[in-house]
Amino acid sequence: MTELIAAEVERVNNATRFMISVYCAWGSEIENGETHLFTHTQLLEFVNLRIETADSCLLLIENGKVADSLGLSRSLLENYLLFMLMCRGRKYFQLRDLSGEKMTAGQFKARVAQEQEKLKELRRRGETDCIEVKRYTKAKDRLMYVFEGLKSKDDPSVIHPVHLVHFQEFHPETMRLKDENYFQYYQHDKETKKAIKGHVDAEAWRYKHYLSYDALLHSLEINGIIDTDANARIEAHYTFLGKFVHPAHDAARDLRDQSNWHGKRTSIGLEHPYSDTSALLASLYVSYLVAGLLDEAATLIENAPDKYISNAGTTNLRKAVSRVSRNFPYFWFLFNDPPQYDRFMYCIHHVDPEDVKNFGGYSNVPLKDVPFNQHIYDNLKHSLYSARTTLYSYRSPLPGMQ
Repeated sequence: MTELIAAEVERVNNATRFMISVYCAWGSEIENGETHLFTHTQLLEFVNLRIETADSCLLLIENGKVADSLGLSRSLLENYLLFMLMCRGRKYFQLRDLSGEKMTAGQFKARVAQEQEKLKELRRRGETDCIEVKRYTKAKDRLMYVFEGLKSKDDPSVIHPVHLVHFQEFHPETMRLKDENYFQYYQHDKETKKAIKGHVDAEAWRYKHYLSYDALLHSLEINGIIDTDANARIEAHYTFLGKFVHPAHDAARDLRDQSNWHGKRTSIGLEHPYSDTSALLASLYVSYLVAGLLDEAATLIENAPDKYISNAGTTNLRKAVSRVSRNFPYFWFLFNDPPQYDRFMYCIHHVDPEDVKNFGGYSNVPLKDVPFNQHIYDNLKHSLYSARTTLYSYRSPLPGMQ
């Protein structure tokens, strides 16, 4: 059985490398229009660097470093969330802190309604670009004003992605490091220190409200890119992959063959290798993340006005990307349908057999009803083997697996 899984790992990795090769060739297939939009260059360069990370993941998997590949995939996932907003995030928000007014919950609710009425009047008179005001749910006593786009002065049809702007202008060293703790050529005067404090506060605000993980999820929801169910899947994948970035007991051990074996020798890693299933999981993550990034890039160029892009040239890229969800549907990532195994398990435990019969079998259960299994590694491992109950039969996605 391990040979079949190892062969599947190779098949997934080959599909990913093929996508990467098609992506690298794609640049010469794009036909520019009469005017060049530098934003396209910036966004494609962002993808180039993520593809470099994906290539590193593949090298790690091929060299048996599964946990390290999963750790890098966490970085890829976070960048993928950011890239979605760079490409499709037309809405952004600003906050107004009302905590100093010491309002009760009822008073704050009334204030929200008052601000909403004010906004209606301002919009009627065409005096604001704000499209919505409501309570900010991530912090107490704050109003959130939602705006649409940073429109180009030269071309109002072009909306500059606000997340690209914040990404480019963010300086983590300004936010985290205090000058007085490090070498300085000269001491700052009071005015300079005050200005530096303003820069620190601005960078902290930028990170908290635009670039942190929670902020990315919030912005994805505001822009209608994810819903509650997709949010839950992102949280599960992000948390699982995070175990290979931050200290987490037994995270790497649990992915190994004979994971309960404790050796007494010093070595690189543990004595027993990673399981073939864990290598497959790492490979699937890289493949789906690359496919997601390239899908966003293709859509971005396809939707560009003709004056910037006369021919997107995405035919080959689209074919390569579409193979991932079609050839490896047994891995439930962010936006693909629930795999057959998850439908099978859901019907066994939560659906009346008569209802399953009316659906025409567990495969036809309403997809929105199937919950995501947060135990990602174990769920994949079980899904690779065929299963049978008195009512239903499940066939492995890998021919020959029993």
